[in-house]
Amino acid sequence: MNRLLAIVLAVAVGAASPAPCQTAAAPTPGPVGGLSFLDEVEVTVVNVDVFVRDRSGRPVAGLTAGDFRVTQDGLEMPLSNFAELDQEVIEHVLGGGAIAATESAPAAPPAATPAPLPVDIRPVYSVLYIDHENLNPLDRNRVLRRVREFVIDNLRPPVQMMVVSYDRSLEVVEPFTDSSLAINDALREMTTISGGRADRDSDRQEILERIQEAIAEPERQADDQGEGLQLRLRQQIMAFAEEEAMSVNVTLDALREVMAMMSGLEGRKSIVYISSGLSMSPGLGLMHEYASAFHDTAFLGRRSQTDRSSAFQSLTSAANGQDVSLYTIDASGLNPLEGYGADTRFGVTDPTAMSIGRKEYQDSLTYMAQQTGGQAIVNTNDVSAGLELIRDDLFSYYSIGYTISTTGDDRVHRIEVELPGHPEYELRYRRRFVEKSRETQVQDRVFSSLVTEIGDNPMELSLTAGSRVPASADRWTAPLRLSFPLSRIALVPEGGDYVGRLVLFVGARQVDGRQSDMQRQEHEIRIPAAQIETAAGQRFSIDLQLLMGAGQHRVGIGVLDVVTRQASYERLILTVP
Repeated sequence: MNRLLAIVLAVAVGAASPAPCQTAAAPTPGPVGGLSFLDEVEVTVVNVDVFVRDRSGRPVAGLTAGDFRVTQDGLEMPLSNFAELDQEVIEHVLGGGAIAATESAPAAPPAATPAPLPVDIRPVYSVLYIDHENLNPLDRNRVLRRVREFVIDNLRPPVQMMVVSYDRSLEVVEPFTDSSLAINDALREMTTISGGRADRDSDRQEILERIQEAIAEPERQADDQGEGLQLRLRQQIMAFAEEEAMSVNVTLDALREVMAMMSGLEGRKSIVYISSGLSMSPGLGLMHEYASAFHDTAFLGRRSQTDRSSAFQSLTSAANGQDVSLYTIDASGLNPLEGYGADTRFGVTDPTAMSIGRKEYQDSLTYMAQQTGGQAIVNTNDVSAGLELIRDDLFSYYSIGYTISTTGDDRVHRIEVELPGHPEYELRYRRRFVEKSRETQVQDRVFSSLVTEIGDNPMELSLTAGSRVPASADRWTAPLRLSFPLSRIALVPEGGDYVGRLVLFVGARQVDGRQSDMQRQEHEIRIPAAQIETAAGQRFSIDLQLLMGAGQHRVGIGVLDVVTRQASYERLILTVP
Protein backbone atom coordinates (compact mmCIF):
# COMPACT_ATOMS: atom_id res chain seq x y z
CA MET A 1 0.00 0.00 0.00
CA ASN A 2 1.13 3.55 -0.64
CA ARG A 3 1.99 5.95 2.12
CA LEU A 4 -0.55 8.58 1.10
CA LEU A 5 -1.25 9.55 4.65
CA ALA A 6 0.75 10.20 7.78
CA ILE A 7 -0.30 11.44 11.19
CA VAL A 8 2.24 14.19 11.74
CA LEU A 9 0.66 15.85 14.81
CA ALA A 10 -2.04 14.71 17.11
CA VAL A 11 -3.90 15.45 20.21
CA ALA A 12 -5.24 18.71 21.45
CA VAL A 13 -8.05 18.89 23.95
CA GLY A 14 -10.91 20.86 22.40
CA ALA A 15 -12.84 23.82 23.77
CA ALA A 16 -15.33 21.47 25.38
CA SER A 17 -12.70 20.02 27.69
CA PRO A 18 -13.33 19.97 31.44
CA ALA A 19 -13.41 23.26 33.36
CA PRO A 20 -11.79 23.63 36.79
CA CYS A 21 -13.96 22.85 39.78
CA GLN A 22 -13.64 24.55 43.19
CA THR A 23 -14.91 21.70 45.35
CA ALA A 24 -13.45 18.25 45.04
CA ALA A 25 -15.60 15.23 45.65
CA ALA A 26 -14.07 11.98 46.80
CA PRO A 27 -13.35 9.80 43.76
CA THR A 28 -15.55 6.79 43.26
CA PRO A 29 -13.49 3.62 43.79
CA GLY A 30 -14.06 2.17 40.34
CA PRO A 31 -14.28 3.01 36.62
CA VAL A 32 -16.77 5.60 35.43
CA GLY A 33 -18.28 6.18 32.01
CA GLY A 34 -17.70 3.98 29.01
CA LEU A 35 -19.78 1.43 27.21
CA SER A 36 -20.49 -2.07 28.50
CA PHE A 37 -17.43 -4.05 29.45
CA LEU A 38 -16.76 -7.10 27.34
CA ASP A 39 -16.61 -10.34 29.28
CA GLU A 40 -13.19 -11.18 30.60
CA VAL A 41 -13.40 -14.48 28.74
CA GLU A 42 -14.98 -13.76 25.38
CA VAL A 43 -16.80 -16.48 23.47
CA THR A 44 -16.62 -16.44 19.69
CA VAL A 45 -18.90 -18.34 17.35
CA VAL A 46 -16.92 -19.79 14.47
CA ASN A 47 -19.15 -19.97 11.38
CA VAL A 48 -18.23 -22.48 8.70
CA ASP A 49 -20.17 -22.51 5.43
CA VAL A 50 -20.03 -26.01 3.97
CA PHE A 51 -20.90 -26.67 0.34
CA VAL A 52 -21.97 -30.29 -0.13
CA ARG A 53 -22.14 -31.37 -3.77
CA ASP A 54 -22.87 -34.62 -5.59
CA ARG A 55 -20.71 -36.01 -8.37
CA SER A 56 -22.36 -33.75 -10.93
CA GLY A 57 -21.55 -30.70 -8.82
CA ARG A 58 -25.13 -30.00 -7.70
CA PRO A 59 -26.17 -29.16 -4.12
CA VAL A 60 -27.09 -32.02 -1.77
CA ALA A 61 -30.13 -31.41 0.44
CA GLY A 62 -31.56 -33.15 3.49
CA LEU A 63 -28.48 -33.64 5.67
CA THR A 64 -28.72 -33.07 9.44
CA ALA A 65 -26.29 -31.85 12.08
CA GLY A 66 -25.64 -35.45 13.07
CA ASP A 67 -24.22 -36.18 9.62
CA PHE A 68 -21.35 -33.73 10.10
CA ARG A 69 -18.16 -34.03 12.12
CA VAL A 70 -16.16 -30.83 12.68
CA THR A 71 -12.70 -30.65 14.21
CA GLN A 72 -10.49 -27.69 15.06
CA ASP A 73 -6.79 -28.42 15.40
CA GLY A 74 -7.68 -32.11 15.62
CA LEU A 75 -10.22 -31.69 18.44
CA GLU A 76 -13.88 -32.45 17.68
CA MET A 77 -16.10 -29.44 18.29
CA PRO A 78 -19.73 -29.71 19.46
CA LEU A 79 -21.97 -27.74 17.12
CA SER A 80 -23.73 -24.72 18.61
CA ASN A 81 -25.85 -24.01 15.54
CA PHE A 82 -26.75 -25.67 12.26
CA ALA A 83 -28.95 -24.75 9.32
CA GLU A 84 -29.52 -25.93 5.77
CA LEU A 85 -29.97 -22.92 3.50
CA ASP A 86 -31.17 -22.58 -0.06
CA GLN A 87 -32.67 -19.74 -2.07
CA GLU A 88 -36.23 -20.52 -0.96
CA VAL A 89 -35.27 -20.48 2.73
CA ILE A 90 -33.24 -17.28 2.34
CA GLU A 91 -36.03 -15.44 0.53
CA HIS A 92 -38.57 -16.62 3.11
CA VAL A 93 -36.48 -15.47 6.06
CA LEU A 94 -35.60 -12.12 4.49
CA GLY A 95 -39.26 -11.66 3.67
CA GLY A 96 -40.20 -11.99 7.33
CA GLY A 97 -40.75 -15.74 7.57
CA ALA A 98 -40.10 -17.67 10.74
CA ILE A 99 -38.09 -20.66 9.56
CA ALA A 100 -35.85 -21.88 12.38
CA ALA A 101 -32.42 -23.42 12.38
CA THR A 102 -32.03 -27.10 13.17
CA GLU A 103 -30.67 -27.75 16.63
CA SER A 104 -27.43 -29.71 16.74
CA ALA A 105 -28.04 -31.34 20.14
CA PRO A 106 -29.84 -34.71 20.50
CA ALA A 107 -33.59 -34.56 20.88
CA ALA A 108 -34.81 -33.99 24.44
CA PRO A 109 -38.22 -34.58 26.04
CA PRO A 110 -40.75 -31.97 24.85
CA ALA A 111 -40.79 -30.11 28.16
CA ALA A 112 -37.02 -29.63 28.08
CA THR A 113 -36.66 -28.68 24.43
CA PRO A 114 -35.38 -25.11 24.05
CA ALA A 115 -36.99 -22.70 21.64
CA PRO A 116 -35.57 -23.14 18.12
CA LEU A 117 -32.89 -20.71 17.04
CA PRO A 118 -33.76 -18.38 14.15
CA VAL A 119 -31.88 -18.81 10.92
CA ASP A 120 -29.13 -16.19 10.67
CA ILE A 121 -28.90 -15.00 7.07
CA ARG A 122 -25.53 -13.31 6.88
CA PRO A 123 -24.76 -10.67 4.24
CA VAL A 124 -22.92 -11.96 1.17
CA TYR A 125 -20.18 -9.77 -0.33
CA SER A 126 -18.84 -10.79 -3.73
CA VAL A 127 -16.10 -8.88 -5.56
CA LEU A 128 -15.82 -9.20 -9.34
CA TYR A 129 -12.10 -8.74 -9.98
CA ILE A 130 -11.20 -8.09 -13.64
CA ASP A 131 -7.44 -8.47 -14.04
CA HIS A 132 -6.74 -6.59 -17.28
CA GLU A 133 -3.00 -6.97 -16.75
CA ASN A 134 -3.38 -10.75 -17.19
CA LEU A 135 -6.25 -10.88 -19.66
CA ASN A 136 -6.53 -11.23 -23.41
CA PRO A 137 -9.09 -8.53 -24.37
CA LEU A 138 -11.09 -10.77 -26.72
CA ASP A 139 -11.32 -13.51 -24.10
CA ARG A 140 -12.28 -10.97 -21.46
CA ASN A 141 -15.14 -9.51 -23.47
CA ARG A 142 -16.51 -12.98 -24.24
CA VAL A 143 -16.49 -13.94 -20.56
CA LEU A 144 -17.90 -10.62 -19.32
CA ARG A 145 -21.01 -11.09 -21.46
CA ARG A 146 -21.81 -14.19 -19.41
CA VAL A 147 -20.85 -12.50 -16.16
CA ARG A 148 -23.32 -9.68 -16.83
CA GLU A 149 -26.08 -12.27 -17.26
CA PHE A 150 -24.96 -13.85 -13.98
CA VAL A 151 -25.22 -10.47 -12.23
CA ILE A 152 -28.77 -9.85 -13.50
CA ASP A 153 -29.93 -13.28 -12.35
CA ASN A 154 -28.28 -13.36 -8.92
CA LEU A 155 -27.71 -9.89 -7.51
CA ARG A 156 -30.45 -9.87 -4.90
CA PRO A 157 -30.50 -9.80 -1.07
CA PRO A 158 -28.48 -10.82 0.82
CA VAL A 159 -25.90 -10.47 -1.98
CA GLN A 160 -23.94 -7.29 -2.67
CA MET A 161 -21.31 -7.02 -5.39
CA MET A 162 -18.35 -4.76 -6.06
CA VAL A 163 -16.29 -4.37 -9.25
CA VAL A 164 -12.54 -3.87 -9.09
CA SER A 165 -10.03 -3.91 -11.91
CA TYR A 166 -6.29 -3.96 -12.29
CA ASP A 167 -4.63 -2.10 -15.15
CA ARG A 168 -1.25 -0.89 -13.84
CA SER A 169 -3.04 0.01 -10.59
CA LEU A 170 -5.95 -1.32 -8.56
CA GLU A 171 -9.21 0.56 -8.96
CA VAL A 172 -12.56 0.20 -7.25
CA VAL A 173 -14.77 0.73 -10.30
CA GLU A 174 -18.07 0.24 -8.45
CA PRO A 175 -18.28 -0.12 -4.64
CA PHE A 176 -20.53 -2.67 -2.97
CA THR A 177 -24.12 -2.35 -4.14
CA ASP A 178 -27.21 -4.46 -4.72
CA SER A 179 -27.90 -2.68 -8.05
CA SER A 180 -27.34 -5.02 -11.01
CA LEU A 181 -27.59 -1.99 -13.31
CA ALA A 182 -24.66 -0.25 -11.60
CA ILE A 183 -22.52 -3.41 -11.62
CA ASN A 184 -23.19 -4.14 -15.30
CA ASP A 185 -22.55 -0.53 -16.31
CA ALA A 186 -19.14 -0.85 -14.66
CA LEU A 187 -18.44 -4.12 -16.50
CA ARG A 188 -19.43 -2.65 -19.87
CA GLU A 189 -16.95 0.20 -19.45
CA MET A 190 -14.09 -2.31 -19.40
CA THR A 191 -14.44 -3.62 -22.94
CA THR A 192 -11.98 -1.07 -24.42
CA ILE A 193 -9.09 -1.60 -21.97
CA SER A 194 -6.08 -3.31 -23.56
CA GLY A 195 -4.05 -4.43 -20.53
CA GLY A 196 -0.53 -5.88 -20.56
CA ARG A 197 -1.03 -9.56 -21.33
CA ALA A 198 -0.88 -9.23 -25.13
CA ASP A 199 2.70 -7.93 -25.07
CA ARG A 200 3.92 -10.75 -22.83
CA ASP A 201 2.14 -13.35 -24.96
CA SER A 202 3.86 -11.89 -28.02
CA ASP A 203 7.26 -12.12 -26.33
CA ARG A 204 6.62 -15.75 -25.39
CA GLN A 205 5.52 -16.54 -28.94
CA GLU A 206 8.69 -15.00 -30.37
CA ILE A 207 10.95 -17.04 -28.06
CA LEU A 208 9.08 -20.22 -28.87
CA GLU A 209 9.41 -19.66 -32.59
CA ARG A 210 13.16 -19.17 -32.25
CA ILE A 211 13.41 -22.49 -30.42
CA GLN A 212 11.29 -24.20 -33.06
CA GLU A 213 13.35 -22.60 -35.83
CA ALA A 214 16.51 -24.05 -34.31
CA ILE A 215 14.86 -27.51 -34.25
CA ALA A 216 13.57 -27.26 -37.82
CA GLU A 217 16.83 -25.89 -39.26
CA PRO A 218 19.65 -27.50 -37.25
CA GLU A 219 22.22 -26.57 -39.90
CA ARG A 220 21.93 -22.92 -38.76
CA GLN A 221 23.26 -23.95 -35.38
CA ALA A 222 26.17 -25.77 -36.92
CA ASP A 223 27.13 -22.86 -39.21
CA ASP A 224 27.96 -19.94 -36.97
CA GLN A 225 25.62 -19.83 -33.98
CA GLY A 226 26.00 -23.00 -31.90
CA GLU A 227 26.41 -22.22 -28.22
CA GLY A 228 25.88 -18.53 -28.92
CA LEU A 229 22.31 -19.20 -30.07
CA GLN A 230 21.56 -21.36 -27.06
CA LEU A 231 23.03 -18.78 -24.68
CA ARG A 232 20.89 -16.03 -26.17
CA LEU A 233 17.79 -18.22 -25.91
CA ARG A 234 18.51 -19.02 -22.26
CA GLN A 235 18.95 -15.33 -21.52
CA GLN A 236 15.73 -14.44 -23.31
CA ILE A 237 13.79 -17.15 -21.47
CA MET A 238 15.10 -16.02 -18.08
CA ALA A 239 14.36 -12.36 -18.86
CA PHE A 240 10.82 -13.32 -19.82
CA ALA A 241 10.43 -15.47 -16.68
CA GLU A 242 11.63 -12.66 -14.43
CA GLU A 243 9.18 -10.20 -16.02
CA GLU A 244 6.35 -12.71 -15.53
CA ALA A 245 7.42 -13.25 -11.91
CA MET A 246 7.27 -9.50 -11.22
CA SER A 247 3.80 -9.37 -12.79
CA VAL A 248 2.66 -12.24 -10.56
CA ASN A 249 3.99 -10.44 -7.47
CA VAL A 250 2.04 -7.30 -8.36
CA THR A 251 -1.13 -9.30 -9.03
CA LEU A 252 -0.96 -11.16 -5.72
CA ASP A 253 -0.31 -7.91 -3.85
CA ALA A 254 -3.42 -6.40 -5.46
CA LEU A 255 -5.48 -9.44 -4.46
CA ARG A 256 -4.26 -9.07 -0.89
CA GLU A 257 -5.31 -5.42 -0.96
CA VAL A 258 -8.83 -6.40 -2.01
CA MET A 259 -8.93 -8.94 0.81
CA ALA A 260 -7.87 -6.20 3.25
CA MET A 261 -10.78 -4.07 2.02
CA MET A 262 -13.13 -6.93 2.87
CA SER A 263 -11.46 -7.93 6.14
CA GLY A 264 -13.79 -6.00 8.43
CA LEU A 265 -17.05 -7.00 6.74
CA GLU A 266 -19.26 -9.30 8.76
CA GLY A 267 -20.73 -11.95 6.49
CA ARG A 268 -19.77 -14.33 3.70
CA LYS A 269 -17.06 -13.01 1.41
CA SER A 270 -15.77 -14.09 -1.99
CA ILE A 271 -13.71 -12.81 -4.90
CA VAL A 272 -14.53 -13.88 -8.47
CA TYR A 273 -11.12 -13.48 -10.13
CA ILE A 274 -11.17 -13.29 -13.94
CA SER A 275 -7.92 -13.57 -15.91
CA SER A 276 -6.21 -15.62 -18.61
CA GLY A 277 -4.23 -17.41 -15.93
CA LEU A 278 -1.27 -16.80 -13.65
CA SER A 279 2.00 -18.71 -13.55
CA MET A 280 3.16 -20.33 -10.33
CA SER A 281 6.49 -21.10 -12.08
CA PRO A 282 7.02 -18.29 -14.61
CA GLY A 283 8.82 -19.40 -17.76
CA LEU A 284 8.49 -23.09 -16.97
CA GLY A 285 6.85 -23.97 -20.30
CA LEU A 286 9.61 -22.24 -22.28
CA MET A 287 12.28 -23.91 -20.14
CA HIS A 288 10.83 -27.30 -21.02
CA GLU A 289 10.68 -26.35 -24.70
CA TYR A 290 14.36 -25.39 -24.56
CA ALA A 291 15.37 -28.51 -22.61
CA SER A 292 13.55 -30.72 -25.14
CA ALA A 293 15.04 -28.93 -28.15
CA PHE A 294 18.65 -28.93 -26.98
CA HIS A 295 18.63 -31.98 -24.63
CA ASP A 296 19.66 -29.70 -21.79
CA THR A 297 17.69 -30.78 -18.72
CA ALA A 298 20.11 -28.89 -16.45
CA PHE A 299 18.46 -25.65 -17.57
CA LEU A 300 15.27 -26.73 -15.78
CA GLY A 301 17.08 -26.10 -12.51
CA ARG A 302 16.74 -22.37 -13.18
CA ARG A 303 13.00 -22.59 -12.45
CA SER A 304 13.69 -22.10 -8.74
CA GLN A 305 14.85 -18.52 -9.46
CA THR A 306 11.36 -17.42 -10.49
CA ASP A 307 9.16 -19.98 -8.73
CA ARG A 308 6.24 -18.28 -6.95
CA SER A 309 4.61 -21.27 -5.24
CA SER A 310 5.29 -19.90 -1.76
CA ALA A 311 3.69 -16.56 -2.74
CA PHE A 312 0.50 -18.36 -3.74
CA GLN A 313 0.55 -20.30 -0.47
CA SER A 314 0.87 -17.02 1.41
CA LEU A 315 -2.03 -15.55 -0.58
CA THR A 316 -4.40 -18.42 0.19
CA SER A 317 -3.41 -18.26 3.86
CA ALA A 318 -4.32 -14.57 3.84
CA ALA A 319 -7.64 -15.35 2.14
CA ASN A 320 -8.48 -17.97 4.75
CA GLY A 321 -7.46 -15.52 7.46
CA GLN A 322 -9.98 -12.99 6.14
CA ASP A 323 -12.62 -15.70 5.48
CA VAL A 324 -12.55 -14.96 1.74
CA SER A 325 -13.23 -17.68 -0.85
CA LEU A 326 -11.63 -17.35 -4.27
CA TYR A 327 -13.56 -18.28 -7.42
CA THR A 328 -11.28 -18.22 -10.44
CA ILE A 329 -12.24 -18.03 -14.13
CA ASP A 330 -9.76 -18.83 -16.88
CA ALA A 331 -10.93 -16.62 -19.72
CA SER A 332 -8.58 -18.28 -22.24
CA GLY A 333 -11.02 -21.19 -22.58
CA LEU A 334 -10.26 -24.44 -24.39
CA ASN A 335 -7.79 -22.93 -26.84
CA PRO A 336 -4.09 -23.43 -26.01
CA LEU A 337 -2.28 -20.37 -24.73
CA GLU A 338 -0.57 -18.28 -27.38
CA GLY A 339 2.70 -19.84 -28.45
CA TYR A 340 1.63 -23.37 -27.63
CA GLY A 341 -0.89 -24.11 -30.37
CA ALA A 342 -0.76 -26.55 -33.27
CA ASP A 343 -0.71 -23.64 -35.71
CA THR A 344 2.73 -22.37 -34.69
CA ARG A 345 5.07 -21.38 -37.47
CA PHE A 346 7.17 -24.56 -37.59
CA GLY A 347 4.74 -27.01 -35.96
CA VAL A 348 7.45 -28.97 -34.14
CA THR A 349 6.72 -28.07 -30.52
CA ASP A 350 7.10 -30.85 -27.95
CA PRO A 351 3.63 -32.10 -26.80
CA THR A 352 4.88 -32.58 -23.23
CA ALA A 353 6.28 -29.06 -23.09
CA MET A 354 3.07 -27.73 -24.67
CA SER A 355 1.02 -29.38 -21.90
CA ILE A 356 3.30 -27.95 -19.23
CA GLY A 357 2.96 -24.52 -20.82
CA ARG A 358 -0.81 -24.63 -20.53
CA LYS A 359 -0.83 -26.02 -17.00
CA GLU A 360 1.65 -23.34 -15.98
CA TYR A 361 -1.16 -20.78 -16.14
CA GLN A 362 -4.12 -22.88 -15.03
CA ASP A 363 -2.72 -24.68 -12.00
CA SER A 364 -2.57 -21.47 -9.97
CA LEU A 365 -6.27 -20.76 -10.57
CA THR A 366 -7.21 -24.28 -9.45
CA TYR A 367 -4.93 -24.04 -6.42
CA MET A 368 -6.34 -20.69 -5.21
CA ALA A 369 -9.91 -21.98 -5.47
CA GLN A 370 -9.25 -25.34 -3.82
CA GLN A 371 -7.34 -23.87 -0.88
CA THR A 372 -10.04 -21.29 -0.04
CA GLY A 373 -13.23 -23.30 -0.53
CA GLY A 374 -14.08 -21.77 -3.91
CA GLN A 375 -14.25 -23.18 -7.42
CA ALA A 376 -12.13 -22.87 -10.56
CA ILE A 377 -13.74 -22.53 -14.01
CA VAL A 378 -11.13 -23.70 -16.53
CA ASN A 379 -10.99 -25.49 -19.89
CA THR A 380 -14.25 -24.15 -21.24
CA ASN A 381 -15.19 -21.55 -23.83
CA ASP A 382 -18.60 -21.04 -22.26
CA VAL A 383 -18.42 -20.19 -18.57
CA SER A 384 -22.20 -20.30 -18.07
CA ALA A 385 -22.16 -23.74 -16.42
CA GLY A 386 -19.36 -22.68 -14.08
CA LEU A 387 -21.22 -19.50 -13.14
CA GLU A 388 -24.22 -21.65 -12.25
CA LEU A 389 -22.02 -23.51 -9.77
CA ILE A 390 -20.96 -20.18 -8.27
CA ARG A 391 -24.64 -19.23 -8.06
CA ASP A 392 -25.32 -22.44 -6.10
CA ASP A 393 -22.60 -21.43 -3.63
CA LEU A 394 -24.26 -18.05 -3.09
CA PHE A 395 -27.58 -19.55 -2.07
CA SER A 396 -27.23 -23.29 -1.24
CA TYR A 397 -25.04 -24.37 1.67
CA TYR A 398 -24.99 -25.67 5.23
CA SER A 399 -24.26 -23.09 7.93
CA ILE A 400 -22.42 -24.74 10.81
CA GLY A 401 -21.18 -23.05 13.95
CA TYR A 402 -19.27 -23.88 17.12
CA THR A 403 -18.00 -21.75 19.99
CA ILE A 404 -14.48 -21.19 21.30
CA SER A 405 -13.08 -19.17 24.18
CA THR A 406 -10.91 -16.50 22.57
CA THR A 407 -7.30 -16.03 23.66
CA GLY A 408 -7.04 -12.35 22.68
CA ASP A 409 -4.18 -13.10 20.29
CA ASP A 410 -3.92 -13.61 16.54
CA ARG A 411 -3.92 -17.36 16.06
CA VAL A 412 -4.47 -19.69 13.11
CA HIS A 413 -6.61 -22.80 13.60
CA ARG A 414 -7.01 -25.73 11.23
CA ILE A 415 -10.59 -26.80 10.45
CA GLU A 416 -11.74 -30.15 9.06
CA VAL A 417 -15.33 -31.05 8.18
CA GLU A 418 -16.34 -34.62 7.39
CA LEU A 419 -19.45 -36.57 6.38
CA PRO A 420 -18.53 -39.98 7.77
CA GLY A 421 -21.58 -41.70 6.30
CA HIS A 422 -21.43 -40.11 2.85
CA PRO A 423 -18.10 -40.64 1.12
CA GLU A 424 -19.79 -40.09 -2.24
CA TYR A 425 -20.25 -36.36 -1.63
CA GLU A 426 -17.71 -33.56 -2.19
CA LEU A 427 -17.25 -31.02 0.59
CA ARG A 428 -15.82 -27.53 0.17
CA TYR A 429 -15.20 -25.13 3.04
CA ARG A 430 -12.48 -22.89 4.41
CA ARG A 431 -9.63 -24.91 5.88
CA ARG A 432 -8.32 -22.25 8.24
CA PHE A 433 -9.87 -20.01 10.88
CA VAL A 434 -7.87 -17.03 12.12
CA GLU A 435 -8.69 -15.97 15.64
CA LYS A 436 -8.06 -12.22 15.67
CA SER A 437 -7.03 -9.95 18.51
CA ARG A 438 -9.30 -7.02 19.27
CA GLU A 439 -6.86 -4.56 17.71
CA THR A 440 -6.70 -6.58 14.51
CA GLN A 441 -10.50 -6.65 14.33
CA VAL A 442 -10.71 -2.87 14.67
CA GLN A 443 -7.98 -2.30 12.08
CA ASP A 444 -9.75 -4.63 9.64
CA ARG A 445 -13.01 -2.74 10.00
CA VAL A 446 -11.31 0.59 9.36
CA PHE A 447 -9.90 -0.83 6.10
CA SER A 448 -13.37 -1.99 5.11
CA SER A 449 -14.89 1.40 5.93
CA LEU A 450 -12.81 2.84 3.09
CA VAL A 451 -14.91 0.97 0.53
CA THR A 452 -18.28 0.44 2.20
CA GLU A 453 -20.42 1.88 4.99
CA ILE A 454 -19.77 0.23 8.38
CA GLY A 455 -22.41 2.08 10.41
CA ASP A 456 -21.10 1.09 13.84
CA ASN A 457 -20.62 4.18 16.02
CA PRO A 458 -21.69 3.52 19.63
CA MET A 459 -19.17 6.04 20.98
CA GLU A 460 -20.90 8.79 18.97
CA LEU A 461 -17.70 9.80 17.19
CA SER A 462 -17.79 13.00 15.16
CA LEU A 463 -15.13 13.61 12.50
CA THR A 464 -14.74 17.06 10.88
CA ALA A 465 -12.12 18.58 8.59
CA GLY A 466 -10.46 21.99 8.65
CA SER A 467 -8.83 23.98 5.85
CA ARG A 468 -6.08 22.20 3.93
CA VAL A 469 -2.66 23.92 4.03
CA PRO A 470 0.24 23.33 1.57
CA ALA A 471 3.07 21.36 3.15
CA SER A 472 5.25 20.78 0.05
CA ALA A 473 4.99 20.89 -3.72
CA ASP A 474 2.61 17.93 -3.83
CA ARG A 475 1.45 17.40 -0.24
CA TRP A 476 -1.05 19.21 1.96
CA THR A 477 -1.69 19.19 5.68
CA ALA A 478 -5.30 18.27 6.34
CA PRO A 479 -6.45 18.97 9.93
CA LEU A 480 -9.15 16.70 11.34
CA ARG A 481 -10.99 16.96 14.63
CA LEU A 482 -12.29 13.81 16.28
CA SER A 483 -14.70 14.37 19.16
CA PHE A 484 -16.92 12.22 21.36
CA PRO A 485 -18.82 12.48 24.67
CA LEU A 486 -16.41 11.80 27.49
CA SER A 487 -19.09 9.64 29.09
CA ARG A 488 -18.62 7.09 26.27
CA ILE A 489 -15.05 6.34 27.38
CA ALA A 490 -14.20 4.31 30.47
CA LEU A 491 -12.14 6.28 33.01
CA VAL A 492 -10.29 4.36 35.71
CA PRO A 493 -9.03 5.86 39.02
CA GLU A 494 -5.27 6.27 38.96
CA GLY A 495 -3.70 8.31 41.77
CA GLY A 496 -5.60 11.57 41.95
CA ASP A 497 -6.91 11.33 38.38
CA TYR A 498 -9.32 9.38 36.25
CA VAL A 499 -7.57 7.93 33.21
CA GLY A 500 -8.90 6.58 29.93
CA ARG A 501 -6.78 4.97 27.23
CA LEU A 502 -7.64 4.82 23.56
CA VAL A 503 -6.05 3.37 20.44
CA LEU A 504 -6.81 5.24 17.21
CA PHE A 505 -6.55 3.69 13.73
CA VAL A 506 -6.66 5.97 10.69
CA GLY A 507 -6.65 4.99 7.02
CA ALA A 508 -7.32 6.78 3.74
CA ARG A 509 -8.11 5.74 0.19
CA GLN A 510 -8.16 7.88 -2.93
CA VAL A 511 -10.86 7.51 -5.56
CA ASP A 512 -8.20 6.36 -8.06
CA GLY A 513 -7.56 3.32 -5.90
CA ARG A 514 -4.36 4.23 -4.03
CA GLN A 515 -4.57 3.43 -0.35
CA SER A 516 -2.52 4.49 2.64
CA ASP A 517 -0.89 2.29 5.20
CA MET A 518 -2.83 2.06 8.43
CA GLN A 519 -1.74 4.61 11.02
CA ARG A 520 -1.96 3.61 14.69
CA GLN A 521 -1.79 5.99 17.63
CA GLU A 522 -2.23 5.51 21.37
CA HIS A 523 -3.78 8.30 23.41
CA GLU A 524 -4.35 8.86 27.10
CA ILE A 525 -7.15 10.93 28.60
CA ARG A 526 -6.40 12.19 32.12
CA ILE A 527 -9.05 14.04 34.16
CA PRO A 528 -8.40 15.29 37.71
CA ALA A 529 -10.73 13.54 40.16
CA ALA A 530 -12.10 16.90 41.30
CA GLN A 531 -13.37 17.61 37.78
CA ILE A 532 -14.84 14.22 36.87
CA GLU A 533 -18.50 15.12 37.48
CA THR A 534 -18.26 18.25 35.31
CA ALA A 535 -16.31 16.43 32.59
CA ALA A 536 -18.83 13.61 32.34
CA GLY A 537 -21.30 15.86 30.51
CA GLN A 538 -18.84 17.32 27.99
CA ARG A 539 -17.26 16.28 24.70
CA PHE A 540 -13.59 15.51 24.36
CA SER A 541 -11.73 16.31 21.15
CA ILE A 542 -8.51 15.14 19.56
CA ASP A 543 -6.91 17.09 16.72
CA LEU A 544 -5.12 15.12 14.00
CA GLN A 545 -2.95 16.49 11.22
CA LEU A 546 -2.85 14.28 8.13
CA LEU A 547 -0.23 14.70 5.40
CA MET A 548 -2.00 13.86 2.14
CA GLY A 549 -1.56 14.04 -1.62
CA ALA A 550 -3.95 15.77 -4.00
CA GLY A 551 -7.29 14.15 -4.79
CA GLN A 552 -10.50 13.04 -3.19
CA HIS A 553 -9.95 10.77 -0.21
CA ARG A 554 -12.18 8.63 1.93
CA VAL A 555 -10.79 8.80 5.47
CA GLY A 556 -11.79 6.16 7.99
CA ILE A 557 -11.07 6.12 11.71
CA GLY A 558 -11.56 3.52 14.41
CA VAL A 559 -11.32 4.11 18.16
CA LEU A 560 -10.71 1.26 20.60
CA ASP A 561 -11.37 1.79 24.32
CA VAL A 562 -8.52 -0.18 25.91
CA VAL A 563 -10.47 -0.65 29.17
CA THR A 564 -13.82 -1.91 27.86
CA ARG A 565 -12.45 -3.31 24.53
CA GLN A 566 -15.36 -1.61 22.78
CA ALA A 567 -14.81 0.10 19.42
CA SER A 568 -16.46 2.74 17.27
CA TYR A 569 -16.01 3.87 13.65
CA GLU A 570 -16.53 7.01 11.59
CA ARG A 571 -15.46 8.26 8.15
CA LEU A 572 -15.67 11.29 5.87
CA ILE A 573 -14.92 12.32 2.28
CA LEU A 574 -12.05 14.77 2.06
CA THR A 575 -10.94 16.71 -1.04
CA VAL A 576 -7.29 17.84 -1.08
CA PRO A 577 -6.45 20.66 -1.56
